[in-house]
Amino acid sequence: MNQKAAADAMLAEAVAGMVQLTDFDEIGEVLRSRKFLQGGHRIARQSLLKDTTFMIDGEEHLARRRILARLLDDDAVAGYRDRHLVPVVERCLAEEAAVRRGADGVVRTDLAPLIQVCLHRVAAALVGIDGLESAEATQRFIRQVRTITAGQTVDWSLDDKDAVLARGHAARDEFQREFFTPSLDRRKKLIAEARDRGDSPDAINALATDMLTLMTVHREDTWKSDDMLLLREVNGFITGSTQTTANGFISLALRLERWLQRHPEDRALIDTDSEFLCRAAFESLRLTVAPPARIRVASENVTLSSGRTIRAGESVAMYFVPANMDARFGEHADEFNPRRVQPEDTPPWGIAFGAGAHTCPGRPLVTGSRNPMGKVGVDGTLVSISRRFYGAGMELDTERPLVRDPGTHYEIYSSVPIRFSKL
Repeated sequence: MNQKAAADAMLAEAVAGMVQLTDFDEIGEVLRSRKFLQGGHRIARQSLLKDTTFMIDGEEHLARRRILARLLDDDAVAGYRDRHLVPVVERCLAEEAAVRRGADGVVRTDLAPLIQVCLHRVAAALVGIDGLESAEATQRFIRQVRTITAGQTVDWSLDDKDAVLARGHAARDEFQREFFTPSLDRRKKLIAEARDRGDSPDAINALATDMLTLMTVHREDTWKSDDMLLLREVNGFITGSTQTTANGFISLALRLERWLQRHPEDRALIDTDSEFLCRAAFESLRLTVAPPARIRVASENVTLSSGRTIRAGESVAMYFVPANMDARFGEHADEFNPRRVQPEDTPPWGIAFGAGAHTCPGRPLVTGSRNPMGKVGVDGTLVSISRRFYGAGMELDTERPLVRDPGTHYEIYSSVPIRFSKL
């Protein structure tokens, strides 16, 4: 059985017996309804993702989201971009140029590991993990996070699920010892010193410029548990801000390069049209799979506006990519087209970030703003990195093949050879 056939068989088995939705409006209604609860990550929610913000519902979930939102308003996002993202990208490109420049002056490298390094360094700053000063520590951090991520998404793995989960637990323990506990201890000390000085609650909240510090400040009210809950939260947020974005960036790069091969005149638009890369990024997000399906469970009998009835206790599998190919996105909505005219009443990325209470909290970082319709005027993560990489002359290195990761249903590449001609 080839990889695609194995993946299709796995997906069919994973969603067997579920109500399966591909309609844009039906999926949006389910996502926004409080009558449906989180049903995904059925294996990892028992351990690696237990009681995390991503997995809980109701008032506790909303309370955590309200607090975390303080770190993701437009001013905060701009600050992360300027203080962390742009310097990290420049540092990563300088490192590549120093060791990978050929005799012809071209820098040949691999986008898959390069984007991982960029995003993990940025995510560490955002989440509040210290200790990534050396290249060796960064590589250990990346290995740990990717192994933990495989455990978190084990429902969709093509490998032995028990083995994947066991490796995820071992990597979590290693991450806890090397990075998490020292980072948490520093933040506990910082907050304790502020409280001993008699600092006001506002002054103490002002110390929380990363997620781990913010959760530690609110340890006694909103995150009432032991350090393991904070560890699981940090792991979940790091996964969301690294692996999903890394795969999304690679998908964007591959789609855009293939478009430019067919439309070479559009390459000039990267420099002359400030919105071109933004349109390309949002268009790629619309067509990009995160999980193969999002899962919700009905808490009571529900009749959707379409007339479809879903019984209490039934699971619903929602396929975002087919839904995002709806006719509202125009002709040939199944194709990537950075020149596409976006609909007025729908985000250009469709429901790629979900909707309702469990909308991806990192959407402002990826898109550049909290604006729900994509009218941002600023660069998010995907566009910021794309702009700098294309400014350095990035192209696919067609002399070396792409290599797809065979161990998962996700369209993930372990090698994407590229070249920089202007570094």
